[in-house]
Amino acid sequence: MKHSLDQLRQRLRLTLWVSVALLVSGPAGAQNLVLTPVLPADVGKNPEALTVGDFNTDGWQDIATVNSGSDDVTMLFGNGNGTFRSGISFGVGRSPMFLTSGEFNQDGKLDLIVAETGSDGILVLFGKGNGFFEPPVFYPSGKGPTFVSVGDVDGDGDADVVATNSGRFGNYPPYSLSVMLNDGQGRLSAAKQYEVQDQHGLFPTGVSIADLDGDGLPELTVTWSQPSWRTPNGMVSVLKNQGQGDFVRSQDIEVGFTLSAVTQVDLDADGHLDLIAASLFTDSLKVLLQEAPGKYTKPANLDVGFSPMSLAFHDLNADGNWDLIASNRASNSASIFLGRGDGSFQSAGHFAVGATPTSVGVEDFNGDGLPDVVTTNGDSDDVSVLLSGKAMIPSINLSTDAVQFASTVLSSDESEKLLTVSNVGLGALKIYDVVLEGPDSQSFSIQDGACSGMTLATGNLCSLHIRFAGSESRPHHAQLTIWDNAPGGPRIVSLSGEVKG
Repeated sequence: MKHSLDQLRQRLRLTLWVSVALLVSGPAGAQNLVLTPVLPADVGKNPEALTVGDFNTDGWQDIATVNSGSDDVTMLFGNGNGTFRSGISFGVGRSPMFLTSGEFNQDGKLDLIVAETGSDGILVLFGKGNGFFEPPVFYPSGKGPTFVSVGDVDGDGDADVVATNSGRFGNYPPYSLSVMLNDGQGRLSAAKQYEVQDQHGLFPTGVSIADLDGDGLPELTVTWSQPSWRTPNGMVSVLKNQGQGDFVRSQDIEVGFTLSAVTQVDLDADGHLDLIAASLFTDSLKVLLQEAPGKYTKPANLDVGFSPMSLAFHDLNADGNWDLIASNRASNSASIFLGRGDGSFQSAGHFAVGATPTSVGVEDFNGDGLPDVVTTNGDSDDVSVLLSGKAMIPSINLSTDAVQFASTVLSSDESEKLLTVSNVGLGALKIYDVVLEGPDSQSFSIQDGACSGMTLATGNLCSLHIRFAGSESRPHHAQLTIWDNAPGGPRIVSLSGEVKG
């Protein structure tokens, strides 16, 4: 999706105003958490989920999104300052609904796991270490997988795959949970299915892998809902690990209605993992503290925005306590709660993001040591990034995006033209390289070293002297590619010249 500069400025202005207003209007003590929005980054159509990692091994965090409306994955390579280059997308089959990342074949490069909902299976894409991937390998999983979690469930040190087969959120049963073991080289075993029996019409929406009882074997904690998201039914089930990746259902927990996500972390520092689930029907997070293995407190409510779809935990304000973040698809917001360390929380407010946020993540995108928040936005086809602290983002301006030469007999004033590159943002603009390329690149030249490797402070500029020296009587075409750390790069400047007669 393309936007004019005025449209992008308006989107940023609106997001910034709403985010700051909500933060200031929060409770006393919450003002120490400052989140600053940057311009949203466009991805494919209807992004459903995201995963974060250094996919091109340049030391900066990147984002991968899976997009159900365009049947593809979009890679956003980080600039190291909280902004991203223009997205690169590649197809991954029918109706992909979820993805996650990890190292699955022990080669030191990040790989992707994609839930290909329309084909009832899982895709494994081995990373090349440069941001690109080998062709996907398909594994059948069950009916309409919509969520995937990875972890070592059989104790061999490799990341295994657990998928929730929801029949695309209750559209076509039977529903099940699939466990697929990794052989250490990234090859997955045939799916072993659990919970295939009728669960009173409920389908699985999410699964968490964590050792709940301290025996060294991770359990599976699964959220369940009904095909109508607003039908007040839902539960959490725990599947105990029997060893070697085999599971048996051991506990059902009444948590809340219409559950969409689950995670576990020790919120009160007592050595037991606690349970947090998102409830779409009640617009809340449900917090259950685990007092002893399998023994939980009654659910405590944390009121969030409308229809929380995804959740994450992180220590956002560096106080040593776990905080919670939820994305709310019906109120276009992310809700943040700061943990007190005893299992209770203080609201830090609701922060505006794009239209219909579908997932949320936390990572340091600008290298300042502070965690930042990111959401995928299903109806605005982009991701929103909220940077901790005050964001100092560069913005690049080119005097033109097309340089044209035309002459019958080349003269000195026509054979050279000037392109200026300016920093109109607040952060330092780094120009990594200026590359002349294209079918007739030999007909054009630029001054050696001009702009390349420069860092421009706010208001500063550099100049590129472009020469045309075509010798054949015909049109000539090439382009300049400018690699920089401002949002949406690289920049492309088209070059054309014509020699007549």
